[in-house]
Amino acid sequence: MANIDNLGNVHPDTFWWHYNLGSVRDRPFSEIWQDQTDPLMAGLKSSPRPLKGRCGDCAYQSICNGNTRVRAHQLTGDFWAEDPGCYLI
Repeated sequence: MANIDNLGNVHPDTFWWHYNLGSVRDRPFSEIWQDQTDPLMAGLKSSPRPLKGRCGDCAYQSICNGNTRVRAHQLTGDFWAEDPGCYLI
């Protein structure tokens, strides 16, 4: 689910306000959303996602698909690190 803020900036979803994929003022949304040259978008659109740690080994990947990845990124700087807030074991 994309998020386009009030300035026209496109974010991967409503939790990724700090991560800008581009602006609809500069490029059509369809181009921004399909562009997989961005490493985050390439990973979010891949199946399976390149998850690490317990997320990479989790039996529930088919349910959450690694979730939004924002918590992992904020705490580790790595999009694909394990989600520190996940309660599934």
